[in-house]
Amino acid sequence: MAAPWPRYEGRQALGRLMHGDNVLVGVAATKLTTTTMGITKLSVYSDDYFNDWFGRFYLGPKADTEFVITDFDQQTEPALTDGMITLKPTLSSAATAEDRFEAYPDYSPAEMNDAINLAIRAVSTDALQGKVDDTVTVVSSTTFEYAAPDGFVNIHTIIQEQSTAGRFSDSLDTIDRNHWKILPGSPPKIVFDSNYVSLTAGRKLRIIGQQAPPLLKKDGELCLVDQAYVVFQAKANLHFSHVSEGGDQHEQKMIIAQTRADIERKGILVAADGERVSF
Repeated sequence: MAAPWPRYEGRQALGRLMHGDNVLVGVAATKLTTTTMGITKLSVYSDDYFNDWFGRFYLGPKADTEFVITDFDQQTEPALTDGMITLKPTLSSAATAEDRFEAYPDYSPAEMNDAINLAIRAVSTDALQGKVDDTVTVVSSTTFEYAAPDGFVNIHTIIQEQSTAGRFSDSLDTIDRNHWKILPGSPPKIVFDSNYVSLTAGRKLRIIGQQAPPLLKKDGELCLVDQAYVVFQAKANLHFSHVSEGGDQHEQKMIIAQTRADIERKGILVAADGERVSF
């Protein structure tokens, strides 16, 4: 399994892949207000250089907040050493020195986030991940059908809780896989064979199986799908969304990125294990 990485890290890698060195990442600002940020390292750029760039705070109190740079002032006079950016919409409060932001000239962070999630969704049946759920409680010793918890693609092991709450023994309490099945439906149900399975009211069932890789909603959320695949597939997705009907450079770049993504995808396959839940 690939090492986990936060969404902002994957997005920034994608941003560099799309824009080369023409990006702002990990910038710390000074002279902070609700509409401006002064940044010393930007004073070498000419006026208006960063106008219309798409920005996003990804760390600090303003994390997950997006903005657009509406103006850039170089401020090269002796007393003015910071390049000053003006942003919209107005922040609810001034950013702090702990806030880190990124900015790109052509693709917004929101657009890149969508491309990343589309790449993850494309391998929902390939890059399977482990999932454990303890939320199902036995209703009675004569109830043998239970709704499968949400999120499972496959279930391979069910363990009944012991008399001590929260204690599950793989060796002693695992219910034989031949004595339960998944019944398709909405929701799917776990059905135990009453001839062979003994259930105790009030005890929980630990259900173990696999889930599709979850989509990312916030920058701090971690992804376990190989980052190289996700970034190259997201790049292909972005170029595809801008291809003209007659073909153009976006199409050529999309083909190159897709070829690399297909190569990386071969290394992320996780074999399905257990009874299928989602059909």
